[in-house]
This record gives sequence, C-alpha cells and structure tokens, in this order.
Amino acid sequence: MAAGNDPPYGAGINYYLKTAPAGNVTITILDQKGQVVRTLPGTNAVGINRIHWNLRYERSKDIRLRTSPQYAPDMRVGPEGWRPAPDGGRLSILAPPGNYTVKLTAGGRPFTQPLTVIKDPYSEGTEAEIQAQVTTLFELKRDMDRAADIVNGIEVARSQIEGLTSVVQDQDVRKAADDLDQQLLAVEQNLVDLRLTGPPGHTWESRLARKLSYLASQLASADFKPTDQQLEVQKLLEERLASCQSQFDALRARDLLALNELLRQRNRPPITTGPQ
Repeated sequence: MAAGNDPPYGAGINYYLKTAPAGNVTITILDQKGQVVRTLPGTNAVGINRIHWNLRYERSKDIRLRTSPQYAPDMRVGPEGWRPAPDGGRLSILAPPGNYTVKLTAGGRPFTQPLTVIKDPYSEGTEAEIQAQVTTLFELKRDMDRAADIVNGIEVARSQIEGLTSVVQDQDVRKAADDLDQQLLAVEQNLVDLRLTGPPGHTWESRLARKLSYLASQLASADFKPTDQQLEVQKLLEERLASCQSQFDALRARDLLALNELLRQRNRPPITTGPQ
C-alpha cells in the first residue's frame, strides 16, 4: 500500500476541463522565438488532466524500406515497410535550459503558460557549451532528415520498379527499369546496409545514416561543446551526404525522366519518388 511509482521524466503539465471540449486537445511547446519544439496529444476528460513532456524536440525522420531485403528477395513487404536497424537510428534532441511556452488548445481556444527548463545542477557543462552542442545536434538532425528523405525516395521508386518488372514483358522497359534500379541501389547502399546478415563473425561496414546517428548520440551523451574531432567528422559526413544527394538528383533528372518517357509511350503510369 505504501509503494508508488516515480513520475515520468520531464515536465508535468496539468490542466482542468470543466466540460469535455469538442475536438482534440493538443499541447504545443514553443521556444523563446515562438518556434514549435514539440506537439503532444492531450486528454479531454472532465476534471484534472495531466500529461508529461520529456523535454525533447520532435524526433528525426524515420527510414522505411519498401523493397525486399537482399538476404530475402522473396519476402513480401507490408505497406508500412521495415526499418533498417541498426542503421538510421532516430535523434531526439534534449531541450537546452531556457524559457519556453506551453500552449494548450481545447475546443478551438488557446491558453498559454510559461515553462522554464533549468540546467542540471550536477552537469559540469556551461550553458554556452550546451548551446554549442545543441546547435551542432540540430545540424546533424538536418542531415539525418536529408539522408532519410533520400533513402525513402529511392525506396518508393524501387518498390514501383519492383512491381513493374514483375508484370511487364516489354524488354526495353525491363532493361531501362533494371538499370535505374541498380543505379538507385548503388546510391542507397551508401546510406543504409540492406543486407543485415552475413557469415558468423562478419560485421558489415557502417553506412552513412548510421554514422550520422552514432556521431549525434556521442555528442549528446554529455553537456559539452563538440570537440574539434567531432566537428571534423561532421564536415566529412556532410560532404558524403551532399555527394549522395547529387547522385540521386542526377538520376531523377536523367534516368528516371527517360524511363518515365518510355512508360508514357507504352501508356503506363510513371515511376515517382514521392509518398505512395
């Protein structure tokens, strides 16, 4: 009877509803510049409601693979795809010390209250060092999102090519589609490992998405500014990501365009790199 549970980590947000509001209740955390840090779903029970913000920003984009893994080419992939763990871990940045605003929207009416995040008194890092760390983490999050966009775009296209080549008999279409698929695959394999299996004791090389995730996790492990070595690695990874982006853009502008023109001539729908 005397046992209890610790509250969830972060900021407890309590609010009272006299009546159940129409529609959803949302809680938005804003930074000092009024930019959205996090949007959380609220509860709409009559009386006192409580949710917790874990003091983190929205997570980086998810990578979803929509083609069969190379180790199981006959495996059917569901509509949600599959995640290439351990590649492509998602980043959630811890909010730095500062003043924030909690915006509650219920029944179409907004209500705001201030919220202050204070520095951990046991942390040896200064607020200036923490801010430098957060700045670099946001740059890494931007690059992780770009990597996810490239992989997801390639996967959307390759899944359509996979379906096309399984039914079409036209040899010109099949060859153009297969050639494009192999070129897209070559770009994608720089970002994520699509094999995931190997002989006993074998370890595949970490790909770019995983390297970005690893660098971010190491930087976020303590409240200190990035080291010179970390910044040097960040620059190198940015250059490699820019190369992957350029290759993907070139394939879309040249080979994908040519394939779609061929498909148009055959009265077939085009291959896209957007959401499916």
